[in-house]
Amino acid sequence: MNKIIAVARWLYALFYAYAGASWFSHKLFATSWPDHEEAPAAKALTTALTTSGIVEPLIAAVCLVGGGLLFFRRTAPLGIAILAPLVTGIFIFHLFLNQQWPWGTFHFCYLAALAWLHRAAFRPLWNYGGSAA
Repeated sequence: MNKIIAVARWLYALFYAYAGASWFSHKLFATSWPDHEEAPAAKALTTALTTSGIVEPLIAAVCLVGGGLLFFRRTAPLGIAILAPLVTGIFIFHLFLNQQWPWGTFHFCYLAALAWLHRAAFRPLWNYGGSAA
């Protein structure tokens, strides 16, 4: 069972690490992203975010760091925590703007399953019982 969990974690990590690294490599080597079909509302939002110049590098960095942290069992919970806001945003984007809800739901449920499998690492966040020093 632990090997299945590790493989599932590595696949998710590989996807997000690749997504982040590929964005940086496209910028480094001055190549363009392939165009794909988007709903008008989704296109307006992505255009605005791209034009800002800060959102895409931030998303790529979060993907790269979060995916990199997921490769290792010890840092997997931190990777999950780092990717959670991004994946939630992806879920909401695909659910409401792009009308591709299976894609966003898959990413969200996959991360939720990983968080559940690593729930012991998150227990101190909810059950803090230490005394002040």
